[in-house]
Amino acid sequence: MKLLAESRSDFEKRIDGSFRPETSIVCRYRNAIRFDDRTEIDLAFKRHLPENSIREGARVVPLLTHEGVDIHILDETSGMATGSLKSIDGCLTTSLCRMEGIGRIAFESGGNTGSALTRYGRNAGLETFFFCPLDNLDLLDSGLFDHGRAHLIAVRDRGRVKELAGLFARTAGIRHVPDKSWRYAGGMLRGLFLLEQMLAGGRFDWISQTVSAAFGPIGIYNVLNAFREELGGLPGFLGIQQEANCPMVRAWKPQAAKRPGGAGKERQRLLARIMYDESPDTYETYRDLHRLLTLTRGDLLTVNGEEFDSYLRPSAGHGPILELLRSRGIAIRLRSGDVLDKAGMIALVGTLKAIDTGVIPAGGSVLCAMTGGVCSSDGRARPELTVRDARDVLEYAGTVRGGR
Repeated sequence: MKLLAESRSDFEKRIDGSFRPETSIVCRYRNAIRFDDRTEIDLAFKRHLPENSIREGARVVPLLTHEGVDIHILDETSGMATGSLKSIDGCLTTSLCRMEGIGRIAFESGGNTGSALTRYGRNAGLETFFFCPLDNLDLLDSGLFDHGRAHLIAVRDRGRVKELAGLFARTAGIRHVPDKSWRYAGGMLRGLFLLEQMLAGGRFDWISQTVSAAFGPIGIYNVLNAFREELGGLPGFLGIQQEANCPMVRAWKPQAAKRPGGAGKERQRLLARIMYDESPDTYETYRDLHRLLTLTRGDLLTVNGEEFDSYLRPSAGHGPILELLRSRGIAIRLRSGDVLDKAGMIALVGTLKAIDTGVIPAGGSVLCAMTGGVCSSDGRARPELTVRDARDVLEYAGTVRGGR
């Protein structure tokens, strides 16, 4: 992936004004990125993007002022077809598959990525195989799978989801998606949206986001760093992880990590079950994240269950957080009074914590990425198969091998 825009005027010329950012940041900024070094392939891919776009919209809205810090929300939920930023991955992935004549894809996910790839794959006429932790099925919408070509496979051991999905794809001869480079491309498209906002005067001292492998922030800052002079510098980056699963935080500041892993892990509540991957280091992104944190003088921190619940309670300073978000058009989905998908809210809670602990000083502003939390889910999704180990997967792969 390569950023094509080299100046503000060049960037503005490459914006497709027929698409509003609230409708599709993929289509609006696609001409500012070279997705493939081969010109014909790059142009063909860009032609496919509008055809496979559903909704990949983003916007920035003010939320509140906390201890002298203005907090704005990067809303990557209400304008997305699947209620999360993973709609971007869905559009990119299905466009590439359609261009290359691929008709079947397999993928693993805790919820949002899989839902997006299923929705966009179905829209593009692809057959999809979604491997999901068994414990996460209640986070899904059964309506996604009421189609014969949308397969849902539950994995009993969440620690083996990635492994077994890969084994299935290799054995059945099915394309395993999304590719690492496409995830960076999604981050760059988000970065181009922020670049346009910031060039228009929307300046922020910090950008915060919940992270797993951190593809998104790395892609965002690849764009912003190319325009750092025109922006007058870079916002600091604050990455937040749930304390029960924080491999990036442990790598960044091992002495400060409260939990080194092992025996104490099971006693902690996994706040965001969709962010189940305990080994994002297999994507080899930590070096890039470390470089980003050093470049922006940023930081990583954790949020635990007690902190999450505490910050969601009404306070004299700002009232109920969820009601504030709803008033801005961001309706976080609840089930029995509990936030169903907490990934986006972890970023906001972590931002408030960073302000209270002095990581983000008073007098500045922060843009908090709300990447999910409004997805529809009826909790009634049922898998066509539940697998325990490689033997189950190999048997299933044998039944579907040979398709296009």
